[in-house]
Amino acid sequence: MVLQPGESTTITSAVFMMHAGMDGPHDFRIHLVTNDPNQPDLEVQVLSNWGP
Repeated sequence: MVLQPGESTTITSAVFMMHAGMDGPHDFRIHLVTNDPNQPDLEVQVLSNWGP
């Protein structure tokens, strides 16, 4: 997706695949590439706690 200057959007979902034995807390990072010279990489942190 490409946003024009002044536009915004909302990320409503992200899918994370876990396999057996990966229970417990996890800290995921999603990197959003931008063309902003002051912040070329925005990092979104997702904290989760997976149970059996």
